[in-house]
Amino acid sequence: MTTQTDNSTSKRFTRRSRSSSPARSPEPAAGSGPQIAASAQGSTGRIDTGAAAEYIKANYEPGDRLAVLAINRKSGAVVQRLAPAEKIASADTLAWLSYMNRSGYEIYLSTNALREDARDRRKDSVAAIRHVYLDLDQNGDDALQRLLARTDLPKPSYVLDTSPGKHQVVWRVEGFTHEQAEALQRALSREIGADIAVTDSSRVLRLPGFYNHKYAEPFLVDAHKLSDQAYRPEQFPSPPEMDKAAGSEARKVTTAGVEARPPERKKSQSELDWAYARRALSRGESRDAVIAAMVAYRRFDKHNPTRYAERTVDKAIRSLEDRAESPTVERPGPRR
Repeated sequence: MTTQTDNSTSKRFTRRSRSSSPARSPEPAAGSGPQIAASAQGSTGRIDTGAAAEYIKANYEPGDRLAVLAINRKSGAVVQRLAPAEKIASADTLAWLSYMNRSGYEIYLSTNALREDARDRRKDSVAAIRHVYLDLDQNGDDALQRLLARTDLPKPSYVLDTSPGKHQVVWRVEGFTHEQAEALQRALSREIGADIAVTDSSRVLRLPGFYNHKYAEPFLVDAHKLSDQAYRPEQFPSPPEMDKAAGSEARKVTTAGVEARPPERKKSQSELDWAYARRALSRGESRDAVIAAMVAYRRFDKHNPTRYAERTVDKAIRSLEDRAESPTVERPGPRR
């Protein structure tokens, strides 16, 4: 795997075309309302850099330092660049990202602003919380409709269609601490059925206007804008209140003379990574693809991220085989 870091300093954004994807060109120098259509279909149209630029400009301050990632799941290659939002939204950077996307790379952007001196995107590098988000990767259409029907939540700023039936929901926010944002994301994930492993403030999400290459037919990531407002913490239910509501049934059992279960222990990051690997393998993703994704995310957190990812994914494969829940899961290949 190769990793490169460059530290240079509903309205639909995506305008799809029926024409085929453009031929690969030499690499350039880098310098609607509340109703959402379920499972918007991807196309083989052109990459929409205009949609990407508009999304970045609407979601960040021009000087926000962000991480943009290009990840090739087949080769394991990862390229990360840190730069101000206005630079990432510029024509030359978007031309480079287009080249990478046509070459099979997935394109991601950090959800929150990084410190000016940041050299990576670890949690302690995050300077300001710009977004609260959810990743709806299981029964995404149903989860999205449940979320939009709730009256105790503000309207999402954006809904991203990342693949058929899968969505990322984003609220533009201000005044949040790291702890408030992550606690809210964990609580909402439990209630809505979003991915509980995807709740950290240093996360990257897909950038609209570029293709998701995880499928036989590439899927153009689309963004639906639902609100211009920036929300504050008091406009969301507080996580303790949501936990209290979730435990009401347990208290009813206690009054009937049966002891309620104790609060669930907070899972470690290794346990969350293992759970992610199980889900990804169960969806049919290959061992190598899951390892590459985990390496890309953990490469700044682990001394040897490749070995960590291989051990975690192989452990997940063994657990699936033991339970005989997924007979089509790939068996581990030889250790590298």
